[in-house]
Amino acid sequence: MVVEEMLAFCEGLSNPKLGVGPTGVASGGDHVQHFGAIDEVSRSLSGAAGTSWDNSLHCWTRSTENAMDEWTVLYAVAGCSVLLFLVTKVRAPGFRVDGKHVFITGGSSGIGLATAKKYARAGANVSIIARDAKKLDAAKQEIEAVRKHADVPVFTQSCDVIDPEAVKKAVKAANAFHKRATDHVVCSAGIVEPGYFMDQDVAGFKRSMDINYFGSLHVVHAALPAMIQQHESERGQEGGQIVLVGSAFSLMACIGTAQYSSSKYALRGLAESLRNELKLYDIRVSIFYPGNVDTPMLKHEMALTPPETKTIEGVSTPLSPDAAAQTLVNGIAKGHFSITTDPLVYLLRILSNGVTPMHNTVLEAVALPLIVVIQVAFLWFMDGVVQYSRWQRTKQRKSEKKGQ
Repeated sequence: MVVEEMLAFCEGLSNPKLGVGPTGVASGGDHVQHFGAIDEVSRSLSGAAGTSWDNSLHCWTRSTENAMDEWTVLYAVAGCSVLLFLVTKVRAPGFRVDGKHVFITGGSSGIGLATAKKYARAGANVSIIARDAKKLDAAKQEIEAVRKHADVPVFTQSCDVIDPEAVKKAVKAANAFHKRATDHVVCSAGIVEPGYFMDQDVAGFKRSMDINYFGSLHVVHAALPAMIQQHESERGQEGGQIVLVGSAFSLMACIGTAQYSSSKYALRGLAESLRNELKLYDIRVSIFYPGNVDTPMLKHEMALTPPETKTIEGVSTPLSPDAAAQTLVNGIAKGHFSITTDPLVYLLRILSNGVTPMHNTVLEAVALPLIVVIQVAFLWFMDGVVQYSRWQRTKQRKSEKKGQ
């Protein structure tokens, strides 16, 4: 409406019948109205410009505030993460084992032997047990070659961890040999028998549970009474450390791992329970989740592993026993409950952490949504591998029927 009046006014100015007075104001009654229209248009345009400017300023201010809020959150997360890291570092127990007594099962080879060497280099009194006496003798020589104290011999005894009475005798003999109860216990003895569930008999499952789960339980149960008594008599000293060697398959399971994973999941449950209960005696508990480690057991494992399992696990270079043992020692020094050897297992640990201590609560909470996305993608991949195998088997059966 205002624009129309402006146009009409302009037409009036150009009309010769409508003169312009000496004051420069157009004559005629409508001209005053036209000038009023101009003023109204001017005010309208000014108001519109002002409103547009106010809206732009408001949007810019709001976006700036949002950006500041995002940076504030990032700074808060980073600050809390650094603070937690520093607190954890200050409270870390370290690896002060000089003069301490460590008892290691499966100490004749693999992770057990490599861990025994780490303890010996740090000055610990080492005791190792295993079933094979010849391997024990060879392991003893390797450990004594790197020990910090040349006058402290290594205790060895042939023992099957399945037998609880034999384990009790071995622990008692080791304590008497070193004239000190165990300060650290590392349960590394174990077996792995991969294969399809329907191809394995029940006896194999029981054997895996006997060695991987009950074997560790027997050792911890035999060692604890003397450990607790020693700690109570040595006020002000650290209470000790229990380490259970699990596996990446303590955190996940897939085709071909039913026998192994079930025993390692049980071991994880034992570790989580003892972690809480043994605070009564100031004894720390850790569980080690290694990936593939280059040991004689790995070669045996690969020979029995189904092709689907190999595809799911992927192609990766196995970790050396020494590197795995160093990771374990580092985790003990940091006071970690869960100790892992590689990034993928670390993500699995975060995803299935349960009610156990985290390494950095803030960072893990922030990363969890992304890890869940990775988990869903891997689940699809894992199931897809098995479904593809089923399709291949079906295709092969049909082909065989046609050939008959």
